[in-house]
Amino acid sequence: MALAKQTSKKTCLSKASKLSKLKSEYLAQVRLSKLYSHSHRTSKTRVPVLKSPVKAKRGKGSIKATLRHPTRPIGQAWPLSALRAFDIPGDLGWGDLLREVLQARGWKVRPPCHSTDGCIFVREFEATLRRQAPAKLFGQKGSVEEGHRLQTLPLPQRALWMQSISEYRVPGPRTRVVLREDFSRLVAKHGAALPGKPGDYRILGFPGMDAALAKTNFSEHFREAPWFPKSYVLPTERAELLARLGTHPREHWITKPRNECSGAGISVWAAADPALAEQVRATAGRQRSVAQRYVADPMLLGGYKFHLRIHLLVTSLSPPQAFVQAGGQCLCSTKPYTNARSTLGNSFDAPVHISNTGLNMLPEQQEGFLRDKPVIGKGQQISVRQMEAYLSQEHPRFDRDDFWSQIMRISTETVQYLARAPAIRQHGKLEPEQFFDILGMDLILDKNAKVWMCETNGSPSLSDQDRQVFGVANPDFRKENDALSQVWHDTLALLGVDAKRQQPRGTLRGWYELDFSPDKP
Repeated sequence: MALAKQTSKKTCLSKASKLSKLKSEYLAQVRLSKLYSHSHRTSKTRVPVLKSPVKAKRGKGSIKATLRHPTRPIGQAWPLSALRAFDIPGDLGWGDLLREVLQARGWKVRPPCHSTDGCIFVREFEATLRRQAPAKLFGQKGSVEEGHRLQTLPLPQRALWMQSISEYRVPGPRTRVVLREDFSRLVAKHGAALPGKPGDYRILGFPGMDAALAKTNFSEHFREAPWFPKSYVLPTERAELLARLGTHPREHWITKPRNECSGAGISVWAAADPALAEQVRATAGRQRSVAQRYVADPMLLGGYKFHLRIHLLVTSLSPPQAFVQAGGQCLCSTKPYTNARSTLGNSFDAPVHISNTGLNMLPEQQEGFLRDKPVIGKGQQISVRQMEAYLSQEHPRFDRDDFWSQIMRISTETVQYLARAPAIRQHGKLEPEQFFDILGMDLILDKNAKVWMCETNGSPSLSDQDRQVFGVANPDFRKENDALSQVWHDTLALLGVDAKRQQPRGTLRGWYELDFSPDKP
């Protein structure tokens, strides 16, 4: 991933090391509510093949769901000579892993425009979209920015634009590095005039996705959802939260900034702790943040807290079409879980409560990360398939069908929300078959096997960890590399644009298709 590759990714990624960016992205917010459950693509994990649709059993708090793999790609295959993909180099783009996957599948990869030192010359891309010379569009003076003369980059017959939301600046005397989504906004504005057939030009990222998935907006919309922990947006609702703290002193709460990552700014508090009430009162006049009920009784793996990262591939919002990753990763904390007061509030012990990768790979967590832990082993992750096998044997309440039924419901309601989100709809009618997005759902299981969503991330880290950590081989490198490269391969297999070439990896069985039929609950 890179610099601010989408709301928490690239931003955090550039600030943290490669490792931090990998999963640091929003994974840290796992402890958000009552036991979140999220999963990430498994490393070299074979997704169980469903020979026929599996109807999930009705479990406590779940609905009946049918798990179906897609039977065909969503798009038409392009000629092999037309496989042209684009991404920003370095930390501003998705990173080397995506480039390696694309090249292995026969794609030629290049930048969509000029960039240097955190500055992206977006006008070059706009000129490409509009099929005009920069000097004609912006004038002779406007076509030279910070000493760089904007180049005329021809529009290919087909293009897969992978550049997405990221943290960068544009040329100008008073510009600064901020989270931007210029590319998807430009495609939304000019995409209708592109030549060829629908599906000849695709871009990763819906404009407005970052705002729609911001913790504050997401929490406001889903505050009453049975799968989303009760939350309050501060400072607006500080009086309501203070009242709740007084009437429910045995609860626990997690506080977090609007759009931070890698566990930055997060703490877990006992409701009865006077310091929490002081912090809530102190939010008056400050930037918006979220306080969410903390799931204090999570299901554990070998005594350690974990969360799941499961990817959600959205291929259309009008009408809704989306697919849930049929697998994922369990990301674990590096200290045994306890809800003791000594680990909360002003004495907050993050590696006990947070399973974020970036945080759990900091130097002070070296011993816990490299320790050979029960169930988990060395490092901090196992695959969802491994988790399912373990919980099926050790936890009578866990039922795989019910587990996925809950996730399918959560995913469906999330996509339905995005289809109506004002932040996205303000960009007008998005051309069919032009936009898609990969989201990272952070989920957690409580001790009763109920799935809770912590949040959904609009640009999950999908890049490699370092091969070595703390001076030794990284025990999670291969797991992470296999897991994330499989996400990219499966995404491209579902898009179908490179299907005329025999591909080394990628399967439609890596996804479950969501059902948006009107008669579905």
